[in-house]
Amino acid sequence: MLFHEIMGHFKILWRDLRGRQPYRRFKEREDRTRRLLSQFFTILTLITGIYYLIWHAFRINWETWYISVPFFLAECIGLFLFQSFSFTSWYPRFHDPAGIKADRIFSVDVFITTCGEPVEMVRNTMQAAAAIDYEPKTLYLLDDKGNPALAVLARQLGFQYLARETHEDAKAGNLNYGLAHSHGDLILTLDADQVPSPEILQRLVGYFRLPKIAFVQSKQNFLVPKGDPFGNTDKVFYNVMQSGKDSDNAAFSCGSGVIYRRAALEEIGGFSTWNLVEDVHTSMLLHQRGWKSVYYNYSLTIGTAPTDIWGVYRQRGQWATDSLRLIFWDSPFFRRGLSFKQKMQYFNLGFVYLVSGFVMPIFFLVPIWTIFSETFVLTAPVPDYIWHRLPAFICMSIAYGILNFPTPYLQAYQMWTGLFPVFIRSTFQALRYRRRKPPYRVTVKENNQRPPRPAILAILPQLAFILGNVAAIVYGFFWRRGFTEFLLLNYAWSIWAIWTLSGICVAALSPVRWQEKEAEPDSFTAMDIINNTLGLILFICIATLGAFLLLRLR
Repeated sequence: MLFHEIMGHFKILWRDLRGRQPYRRFKEREDRTRRLLSQFFTILTLITGIYYLIWHAFRINWETWYISVPFFLAECIGLFLFQSFSFTSWYPRFHDPAGIKADRIFSVDVFITTCGEPVEMVRNTMQAAAAIDYEPKTLYLLDDKGNPALAVLARQLGFQYLARETHEDAKAGNLNYGLAHSHGDLILTLDADQVPSPEILQRLVGYFRLPKIAFVQSKQNFLVPKGDPFGNTDKVFYNVMQSGKDSDNAAFSCGSGVIYRRAALEEIGGFSTWNLVEDVHTSMLLHQRGWKSVYYNYSLTIGTAPTDIWGVYRQRGQWATDSLRLIFWDSPFFRRGLSFKQKMQYFNLGFVYLVSGFVMPIFFLVPIWTIFSETFVLTAPVPDYIWHRLPAFICMSIAYGILNFPTPYLQAYQMWTGLFPVFIRSTFQALRYRRRKPPYRVTVKENNQRPPRPAILAILPQLAFILGNVAAIVYGFFWRRGFTEFLLLNYAWSIWAIWTLSGICVAALSPVRWQEKEAEPDSFTAMDIINNTLGLILFICIATLGAFLLLRLR
């Protein structure tokens, strides 16, 4: 099966190179140059990366196997992660912003789920939902806290108010309660903080003229401070990865700003209650039954985001736990009905958390250990290592830049790697909760609430790695003599580690002006792209050159 999938990719690539691919999809022809460049550098990265790993395997320093072998395995997993990301975004699918025209009238139920969010926040979402330009629609407020003020507000705004007497299965149970007390052909679900655009139904309903479409997920956008310090807008996921998943019929629901077909949900018994949140597991069950999905890559909702590091930890930790429980205890590889591509797409959701939690810290630790122990992880001379490693590093950096174009990706990379303590905890939590769900708490997204603990406590593991690498650089500069090439190489690794971990630390400790919130821009400047494609390579080269000159002067 894997061989046939790979050969299928190369057949499409060959037709695309010759300009003979049938370009029927929106922007498929216009994206051809970027797509072919990304595929070229992806293949080049895999060739140079595999060559490097083979060379590396024969030069492992077995005297220090306890650090040398984990480092080699980390390098192997890093290349596999790149391959899985390129697999995800190999041939993205785009859609016309206008959507497609419906061939009949669908009745739509609009579900707004709430569980203790501030009344004013819920009011804004309800008012926007009432203003959606579509008929026939029925508005429902699903209140899992039974707030009397929201019951009054629902009557004032023309909503059906539903509040369960029992509260099992969290949000999924709330949605299933709404499903059992409504009758529309389609269901639009909105979180309490997700304010919809008036045209959301006009844009998305037409896709359901295709009989096997189970759900249509729109791009989510969020109000964040300028610069989006915590990377809450998830640009790489929403701009790149979901479009790639859409091409493989593996785009999944994100729980809000998504329209479901009632018949599809009823076929699988309603929203899945197996995970903390219902979205990903429900999507997998629908895909397994042969239903299809669409990812509409334009924003039709604006939501709020966590305002401090503790809120980010809670939200990202719950997402990680869900994804990891899925690959540990309900692996897509054992789900008959999913294609190989779909299985890989769902597996990749949890795999990235494992890499961040357990593989990336190895790269942060190696330069510290190497400089203080005065021992190299390979038996080869340093120039040989650079000669074999540098081409793969440069090719991978360029490939990532083009695969993500025109979306800046380095901030997302910093956030993903910087959250490794959260993902380690989520891994053990996912392993612990096999038959029952972990406890669920709604993420606080209001900036007028004081953080539960000082922010610096949240980033102690990241600061420990940063200080360790700074100490290694200082030790090497003042107390090591000779071995200039050895020191320069490890300085480069240390500088990379410090830069990588600085993103989450700066975001956590810097005062943020949340009163100046803005949504993600629709496009990015040329400077954004240049900085993200070449910035890290240039930074490391300049820093290494500076260290070399200082060592010579010493």
